[in-house]
Amino acid sequence: MRRYRTSAIVSVIVGTLILGALALVVWQVPQGVAQEQQPLLQYPAYPPTPTMGLNPTQAPALSSVPLAQANFDTPDALNSWILVDLETVLADSRANWVITNGRLEQDETGRAKNPSIQETAALTGSPAWTDYTVQVSFYDEMNGTAGLIARYQGAEPTTASYYRYRILKNTYEARPKQVLEKVENGVATTLVAVDAPGFTERTWNVVALTVVGGQLTVRLNGQVVAESVDAAPLAAGQAGIYTRAIGGIFFDDFSVVAP
Repeated sequence: MRRYRTSAIVSVIVGTLILGALALVVWQVPQGVAQEQQPLLQYPAYPPTPTMGLNPTQAPALSSVPLAQANFDTPDALNSWILVDLETVLADSRANWVITNGRLEQDETGRAKNPSIQETAALTGSPAWTDYTVQVSFYDEMNGTAGLIARYQGAEPTTASYYRYRILKNTYEARPKQVLEKVENGVATTLVAVDAPGFTERTWNVVALTVVGGQLTVRLNGQVVAESVDAAPLAAGQAGIYTRAIGGIFFDDFSVVAP
C-alpha cells in the first residue's frame, strides 16, 4: 500500500517539475516573436463592388413607330407585364420579378427567395405585333444569363411558340455564349449559335432583337452579333425579357418599336 502511495507522490512531483519547465520556456520567449507568429492566415484585399452607375442611352435599331416603352420608375410599372416560367415549376417555386430603385429585377424564386436555373420571362404588348425591334438595357451582378423574346404566342408557357435570344457572361465556361433560337410548342430549335464572346458582367449592356418577316437580327451594344432567316417564320406575338431565376440581374429602358 505504501509502495503505491510513494509512486503516486513521485508522479505528482515529476508532473509539477515538467509544467514548471514549460512555463519558464514560454515566459522566456520574447513578446515580439509571439506577436509575429499570431497571424497564421491573411486574406487578400478584394476591390469594392462597383456601383451600378447610369444606364446607357442608345436609340433603338429601328425608330419609326413606338409600340411600348418601360422605364420601371414606379412599382405599378409591372401591371402591364405578364410574368411566366418557361418550364414546369411548383406554385411556390415561381420566379419573382420586382421593381427595385427604378429598375426591373429578377429576384430568385418563391417566398423563400431561392435561386434557381429555371428559365423565366417578363412579357408585354399585343399578340398581334408582327415586325418590330425589342430592346433593353441590363446589368448583371451574379446571374450570368440575359436575353430577349419576340413574337410570343401561347396560353401555356411550356407549349408556347416564340423567338428567343440568350447570352451568357464571359466568365462562364459554358459554350456557346450566344444562342438565337425558335421555340415551337415548347420545343427549341437553334437558328444561330455563337461560341464567343459573351457579355461583361457588372456593367451596363444593351441588347436588341429585330424581327421583320423571317429575318432576325441581334445587336449587342450596337453591334450585330447574330443574324438568321427563318423560312417558316412565326407570324406575330408579344415581346419580352428573358433570364434565369438565379436573381442578381437588373433591366431598364425597355422599348419596342416598329419599322
